Amino acid sequence: MAQVLIVNPPNSNTVFDGATCTVTRPEDHTDWSNFPSLGALTLASALADIPGVTPVYIDGTVVPWPTLLDYIDAHAGDILAVCASALTATYEAAVAVLAHAKAVRPQIWTVIGNDHFTALTEQCLTRHHACIDFGFRGNEVIAPFQALIADLHLGRLRKPEAYPGIAVWNGGEIISVPQRPEPVFTAVRHDLVDATFDHSTPYRSNFQTRVAPQLRKMLGVNLQAGMPVEIGRGCIKFRRDDACSFCSIQFGGMWKNSVHDPHTAWQLIEHMSNHTYDYLYLTADELPLTFGGLLRGMLDEAPEWWTRTPENERPVMVGYARADGLSNPRHAETLRRLGIRQLMVGLDAGAPVSLLAMNKPLSPRKDGDPAHRAELMFEHNVQAMRTAREHGLLLKIGFVIGHLGMTPELLAENAASMRRLIDAGKGVVASLDVEVLSPEPGSLDYRYLTEPELAGRAAQRLGLTVGEESARRDIASHWKALDVIDREAAMAEYVAAVMPGLTLDDLARTRGELRAYGKAAGIVVGE
Repeated sequence: MAQVLIVNPPNSNTVFDGATCTVTRPEDHTDWSNFPSLGALTLASALADIPGVTPVYIDGTVVPWPTLLDYIDAHAGDILAVCASALTATYEAAVAVLAHAKAVRPQIWTVIGNDHFTALTEQCLTRHHACIDFGFRGNEVIAPFQALIADLHLGRLRKPEAYPGIAVWNGGEIISVPQRPEPVFTAVRHDLVDATFDHSTPYRSNFQTRVAPQLRKMLGVNLQAGMPVEIGRGCIKFRRDDACSFCSIQFGGMWKNSVHDPHTAWQLIEHMSNHTYDYLYLTADELPLTFGGLLRGMLDEAPEWWTRTPENERPVMVGYARADGLSNPRHAETLRRLGIRQLMVGLDAGAPVSLLAMNKPLSPRKDGDPAHRAELMFEHNVQAMRTAREHGLLLKIGFVIGHLGMTPELLAENAASMRRLIDAGKGVVASLDVEVLSPEPGSLDYRYLTEPELAGRAAQRLGLTVGEESARRDIASHWKALDVIDREAAMAEYVAAVMPGLTLDDLARTRGELRAYGKAAGIVVGE
């Protein structure tokens, strides 16, 4: 049987020396290894029915790096392809896996995909086409990926146009094929998680150490293991291509996608529950405003197995919500009745001008006032905490430190408002995540870093100040052609370019102070 390795790489700074780790220390970013990687497992599952092909699921967040490379060495003769996911934090490790496979046996095909490659396709293929045979851009790529692997196995590779979403290097030029809409993939094969490596033991151990204790304390439930579930993907902000400034999600050709009816959603949840997963992480980028119709339909069509199960024996579901969605009591009631007990909510800032700089408010309708939207957004942050408490929901809240045009005064104002929100969240906030803004490729903030004119126009529109244009041009020229992004260097140069009067150390210090403040309030930080 021909093996196809589907690799979810570890953070690059966990396997390569020399990376600066002030605000990107691996120990501060551990939640990936609490449960399986749904993206990698989905791709592996899509290959399971191809005759003669054995998909091998490998999650590098729990499988040691040397073990991963040794497996390629030992099985090189049987490996048809090595495929790797690439986020900005994992891209360098992904390329290293593909390069290692090519060095061991050049006939191994290599495939890369996910947000970082989607955002920087030209840079990635220009610099690393020697070890990247194929790339896929965007989300709707399961069927063409499956078709590509089947064709490679049969030795009948077709023209790129046969594989929507593919991008390839062709003698000095890049051929990129547009994506084509496809349904959400639901035939996830849980048996693949431990088929080659024991992933479940470290997943469950991490989950029991990092996640379960706080939920036991605050909800009174004993949970065993977690699993991501995709009933939908997308965010209402994507509808107008108007994502928050720091969002790097590459949603591709469909701003949202979901299972086609409530019955299918419940089937997925039942399937996961039957496989002993009792913490179900709904991966949609935003739930109440984006998928309200689906959620209400699920409530109306709740199956008998669910309604007959006592609440304390049902799986606990968690998901994402915008504050302006959760602040509505009707939305909160729907979520609570569906068993969605914990919501991840990005509060992100305090001052209205900061919320506007982060592009947090929904786009106003024609002739609407964006500044008024920002003021309302701050009120929604406060109301969301109150509504969650009234409906018995737990929150994981997120704050982002830094934005275009931030000044020392705005930094202090935002930090003060964040402390007030932490105080208000005692008993309802289960965990707190505070991060310095990272201008990830694909985000508006990365465009501000690499397109100085855009940053200047945005700052002028907001009445904020950025660095001198000549300095911003010099910084932009350094980053435009890069594919490997040193995230801390990018953070530091972003601050220098668009936050005059501040340094990365200032933002990192505020981050540390807010994390300490949360811990002192009895809130778990970072999980």
